[in-house]
Amino acid sequence: MRMVLTIKESSHGLWRICSGEAVLYDQLRFAHAIRLARGLAREEHANSGRAISVEMVCSEFTIALVHYAGPVTSQRAAA
Repeated sequence: MRMVLTIKESSHGLWRICSGEAVLYDQLRFAHAIRLARGLAREEHANSGRAISVEMVCSEFTIALVHYAGPVTSQRAAA
């Protein structure tokens, strides 16, 4: 099952991160909201293997920012 985190405008020009109707984080600056949502998505995908997307939702459009899908592979540090 696919999970979607959405970044939506909050009050006073700030932003929130939601999962469905649940607000996970609120009153974030735009860049911080994007970084945090991407990090949450990457971590959730790594832990569960589920497909997960991050989208920015505005009244006129939706922008897909990142999509994690497929098997989780371990990353090795270069020697």
